[in-house]
Amino acid sequence: MTPKLFLIPRPNPHATMRLFCFPYAGGSPTIFMSWLSKLPAHIEVVLIQLPGRSARLMETPYNKMSQIIEELMQHSDFITQKPYVFFGHSLGSRVAYELTLTLHKHHYTLPLQLIASGSRSPHLKGHKTPIYHLPEAEFIAELRALNGTPKEVLDNAELMELFLPLLRADFEIADCYQAEQYPLPTQINVLYGHDDIDVTPEMVDAWQNLSALPITKHAFNGGHFFINTHSEQVIATVSKLINTN
Repeated sequence: MTPKLFLIPRPNPHATMRLFCFPYAGGSPTIFMSWLSKLPAHIEVVLIQLPGRSARLMETPYNKMSQIIEELMQHSDFITQKPYVFFGHSLGSRVAYELTLTLHKHHYTLPLQLIASGSRSPHLKGHKTPIYHLPEAEFIAELRALNGTPKEVLDNAELMELFLPLLRADFEIADCYQAEQYPLPTQINVLYGHDDIDVTPEMVDAWQNLSALPITKHAFNGGHFFINTHSEQVIATVSKLINTN
């Protein structure tokens, strides 16, 4: 039985590779649902479902990176069972890096690739003022400015009461986590938005400090959430990268 941590919408026992997808802060596995029919047939897509969202809505969300990694590592044998690739967007990229580093330290087989989307290199400090601890009205205003939380959620007081603990917890990790700088022996491919004011070209280039191999960079039109606004191009790029293995 697959643990709640992993959502596999289309199980494929004949798959020769798995793609593990890590959502951004405040995001749920559903952001990747449109990907399923557009990726190569030999790929089984595994969506990471952390506490506080989707089928785990009533569980207390994590507010520390170490908590996420601890739960993921409980299933390290499943994660490394087949050849695999990690894809993460924004905070999800940094979770994927920290998990790869932890797997490496415990001598597990590493992902064939880490596809890091819309994120500064994890060993860098964020250049923005933390928002997770702000009073409710100010916090919601910051969420509106980021444009990653659906307007219908932000405008619904009952939904916001339900989701605020999750959003604060995710942004506490996003605001406070800083990775160890370690050059992993795995390929890192970096996706970024031309108009993303949160991720500068220098922050993209800094991913090279975390791989012993040359990184590749792939630019997209759009801002921080180009993964949503230009999803077709993102999926096509991810498919192409996966097919190199």
